[in-house]
Amino acid sequence: MYFQNLNQIVESLETDESTKNDPIKRAFVFDGKHLTANVGIVRDSGNALHTQHYHDEILVIIEGNVDFKVGDEVKKVSKGDLVFIPQNTLHGPILEEGRSFAALSVFAPYFDRSKNNITWDRDSA
Repeated sequence: MYFQNLNQIVESLETDESTKNDPIKRAFVFDGKHLTANVGIVRDSGNALHTQHYHDEILVIIEGNVDFKVGDEVKKVSKGDLVFIPQNTLHGPILEEGRSFAALSVFAPYFDRSKNNITWDRDSA
């Protein structure tokens, strides 16, 4: 498939099996030779901070008005904002009760879902 509709993906969010137990539910929408794109949604408050050790990531915020952490910096993000996350950098949305967040993520290189690509901050505590 070459075309997707972000609103439809967010509404349906057919969660990829590999993310069903993660704080961020993901629907993978495109896989190329060198990159992967997915839509990630967080609907519950709590610790969704994480690190990808092998991937740079670009986020396009498509829903929410939340604080977002990248490394030591925290900034309020909302629909239309872009965020760059270098590999090996702790990051993620910080949600207050009742808030939600959705973003289109583009990972490079290709995100092989058969591997353990993400380390969750909550699991290291």
